Amino acid sequence: MKHKSKITVLSHAAAAQSALMRTTKWRGEVVEMDSLHTATKMGFIVTKPYGDNQSYDFIVDAGNRLWRVQVKSSIRAVDNGFRVNASHFRWAGKTKWAYTPEQIDILAAYIVPADVWYIVPVRAFTPSIQLTFFPRAKGYKGFYEQFREAWFLMACRRNGEPRAGIVTSPPCSYSPSSGTPCPSCPFRKK
Repeated sequence: MKHKSKITVLSHAAAAQSALMRTTKWRGEVVEMDSLHTATKMGFIVTKPYGDNQSYDFIVDAGNRLWRVQVKSSIRAVDNGFRVNASHFRWAGKTKWAYTPEQIDILAAYIVPADVWYIVPVRAFTPSIQLTFFPRAKGYKGFYEQFREAWFLMACRRNGEPRAGIVTSPPCSYSPSSGTPCPSCPFRKK
């Protein structure tokens, strides 16, 4: 389900002066609002915890499961890829710590210039602290491409039917009768 981005991409010089790109915190808040809007339009119920003391930004309720979602974004390409920090700082330290399955379930990474979301289960990247996405590389079949616009992962039918009215494209293709998971299913056995 593609949507038109409300985020305007500017040249590097203009971005430095733009209110949207003033700080990474500011951009993060705008991207969080966009993820909330995107998920809500698909029929998910989205809850934001009070304050920012949790490892996750939102709880996404699919009716059959609650997902802890951390939202990140990237605005500049480095070596044709967009890097997203899949890490956080603990306490007042300067050391980056990788997210763990005890902290989050999904990392929702928004690549602003490409207007693309990657919905990546934590088990697909932990213990990495930085992920690189290549949304503009034609025909590129990198590992994270399977998670491009993979909102259906949060409407997984593995734990029962999701709430009526949740519409993702493509839908979850889990088959309860055969136990066959979706191609990008985080529960797929390796």
